[in-house]
Amino acid sequence: MKENHILVEIQDHVATITLNRPEKHNALTGDMMEDFVSILNELNANSDVRVLLLTGAGEKSFCSGADLGGMSENNEQHILTYKGHVSKYRDCLLAIHQLKKPIIAAVNGYALAGGLGLAAVCNITFAKEGALFGAPEINVGLWGMMISAPLIRAIGSKKTYELFYTGKKIHAFEAKEIGLVNTVYPDNELLEEATQFARQLAKRNPTALTLGREAMQMIQGMDYEKSLNYLRDQVVILGETEDSKEGMNAFLEKREPVWSGR
Repeated sequence: MKENHILVEIQDHVATITLNRPEKHNALTGDMMEDFVSILNELNANSDVRVLLLTGAGEKSFCSGADLGGMSENNEQHILTYKGHVSKYRDCLLAIHQLKKPIIAAVNGYALAGGLGLAAVCNITFAKEGALFGAPEINVGLWGMMISAPLIRAIGSKKTYELFYTGKKIHAFEAKEIGLVNTVYPDNELLEEATQFARQLAKRNPTALTLGREAMQMIQGMDYEKSLNYLRDQVVILGETEDSKEGMNAFLEKREPVWSGR
């Protein structure tokens, strides 16, 4: 990784990923986005990791989006760089979406533009009271194209349009009201609470978490009857796994289950 702009710590089956450019509001460079995708793929394949936790370094920002410094220059090189950034950010969103493990966002400050997209695409999003969310692209004549996909799925089209049309920033409690944030914590408690949640989640059946997350992704936009038929089949598949049988045996024997990931 370049200049340690992304930090990873694994403890108690939880991988904490920290975007580490606090002096630049944790804005994503091209190198960072490439590293981010590689890190997600590695953690996805790591059997010791059951839950991912994404946050930002410092007290001001979670992520302010892509670092587009100099992109206003109208020459061929900068246009190519801009297109490259867009493709790399697309890869980030897709890598999160395709994870087989739960991912939690701990939004510790500004979550703007691409940072808003990262907060939206995670399965669970916690925020500190002082966090701010927004899609300010319209203020500079742009549109939050890439983040439309996760935002519409998280909060619906009406609120997405509102954020995009106005370019306004909303506080954590309003973000919770519209379904973007699950829980708001006092500023100095966010990371502790998010980590505790992640560790408790990591104690759950990892096979159920994987198959359950995959099922939730699959039924989005699926015909209702078709989704019920699909989910019926998934119930059978999950019930036949070693971990599900272990969970039921552990419950009957009044002991803690020992998960195998199978």
